[in-house]
Amino acid sequence: MTISFFNYVERYKSLPDRLPELIEAHCAKGQFILKDSVVSFEKAIAEYLQLHNSTQKAVHCAAVSSASMGMVIALKALGIGPGDEVITPAYSYVSTASAIVSVGATPIFVDVNKNDFMLNSETVLCKITSRTKAVIAVHLYRQVMDVAALKSKLPASISIVEDSATCLGGSVNGTPTGLIGDVGVYSFFPAKPLGGLGDAGMLVTHDKLLHRKCAMYRNHGQDGQVRFTHFVLGYNSRMDDINAAYLMQKLTKLEEQNQRRNAIVEQYDAVIDRLGWRRQQSDISLGDVKNVPYSYVLLTESPQALADHLRREGIESKRGFPDPLPDQPAFADWRKIDDDFPNSQTIAQQAIALPIYPELTDTQVESVVIALQSYKG
Repeated sequence: MTISFFNYVERYKSLPDRLPELIEAHCAKGQFILKDSVVSFEKAIAEYLQLHNSTQKAVHCAAVSSASMGMVIALKALGIGPGDEVITPAYSYVSTASAIVSVGATPIFVDVNKNDFMLNSETVLCKITSRTKAVIAVHLYRQVMDVAALKSKLPASISIVEDSATCLGGSVNGTPTGLIGDVGVYSFFPAKPLGGLGDAGMLVTHDKLLHRKCAMYRNHGQDGQVRFTHFVLGYNSRMDDINAAYLMQKLTKLEEQNQRRNAIVEQYDAVIDRLGWRRQQSDISLGDVKNVPYSYVLLTESPQALADHLRREGIESKRGFPDPLPDQPAFADWRKIDDDFPNSQTIAQQAIALPIYPELTDTQVESVVIALQSYKG
């Protein structure tokens, strides 16, 4: 394959000389888990978000082992458990729903918009009951969700957990994604915009007490002050220090790499629009929006035919999530008989994703554009 869907080798070429140094330094200090480098990285993310945050509210960060565990911890810290309901999109990555089940709550699936693939505030409001305790708002692929509009319509008793796994560096009207709701989570999975040396994630919030709870839940319920005193039944969800130190180095290049992603999007948009194809896009103007395109998804009635054509041209593509979450076997017990998710089902059937990562060269991007133009399907 000439152009891979994602290139991990190129991703890690940027800091090859520093890796042995980082590893040796941590071995020499004997610091591996939730030590100085993790604390420094939490502070660095807080400072980065504060720099791009027009509200000037304090930002609190808790590093975790993955964004998926971060979702679980966020729900636990909000006091959500058995008997509670959490509204979540029918079209999303599995962890947005599995986290709900993991804390003993009930996922309430809601169909997404047909164009931006995200929750519709009015549809969410129709699903609220006396048992509703939270909504998981997902920023998906290349778009940010209008979380502020949703927040303005929800009762104060219902929290918003912001799944910002793919959009560190994004913002809406001066507020970073992840900080618009009550608590947000970022992912540092290697392919993410800020990718690490394996799994890792970060919980972020303006709420100091909520942050304290998250920090305890990620470390077996300990408060970080008194060892072996467990205030809650928590998890082993701590970040490794070597990974944190590596991510600190990568953070300095995040803005530059996000700009590169957006430049590639502009080229893809131009050819997709000329061809008259459907692509993910917002129906409304959210104002001053800063997107972080993690994945470029377009819709076609024959996604496999397009994928086959691209493969013949030496370009790897990927299908989107194959089924809406409520149609997945794992969630059969939570799907209601009268549930209907037409938009989610259409997106699942028609979605195909193109390569989009900052390490793509101009020549490679041009090759993708030419291949799209030559498709006769």
